[in-house]
This record gives sequence, structure tokens and C-alpha cells, in this order.
Amino acid sequence: MIMQDMAVRFFDNQCFVTHDKFKKRGFVIHHLWYVENDVRRENYPNGEKGRLQYLIDLRPMVEQMPFRFMLLKNGIHTRIDHPRNGLARMKKENQTRLFIAVIMTKKPERIIKKKHYKRYRK
Repeated sequence: MIMQDMAVRFFDNQCFVTHDKFKKRGFVIHHLWYVENDVRRENYPNGEKGRLQYLIDLRPMVEQMPFRFMLLKNGIHTRIDHPRNGLARMKKENQTRLFIAVIMTKKPERIIKKKHYKRYRK
């Protein structure tokens, strides 16, 4: 309930990157930057008890400074902040060149086969 409350109040109830609607599982609050004595997940025990205590302690910080945080799907968060190959771990100049390469890359549009088209309608 804590995550859902924060998702609605501060993050438009959606992942910042994919705009997928918040679900009870698979979402995290991402710190854009840390401050001294910040609440960090790594300082809490694994499992639901540790996660719940982390969210209880994190909530006042999000309420005070929501601009320091983002709601992200866990998979997106891993791409950003993975210890070995997360994008935030790259040297800034390499990161910049990577982003330029991504922006310059043109992909062909996906072709949806007509016999499966009904499945993809909303």
C-alpha cells in the first residue's frame, strides 16, 4: 500500500520510462541522487520485512523531495543501475556516445500480420 500511495501521489501512477501503469509487483523507487544519511535498500534485510521497513523509512524523503526520485519498472531500473553493466555505471563520455548512437539508429517499423491484428487492438 505504501508503494501504491507514493505511485499515485508523486509519480502519476506509472513508470517514468515506459508509462506502464503501476502494479503491486515489479516497480521500484529510483533515487536520482543520494544525500548524506540517505535511506538505501542495501542497508535493509532481504525479503518482505526488510522491503516494508525500507519503504516506511523512504516515504518521508519522497514526500519532502519527490523531485529526487522516479518510479520505474524493475527491469528499467536494472538497465540504469546494474552493478556491472548498468548505464549509470559507464563513464560519462561513453554514455553520451552510446545515447547519440541510439538516437541516430533507425529501425524499420514493426509489421503486424493481419491475421493477428485483432489480438493487438485495445
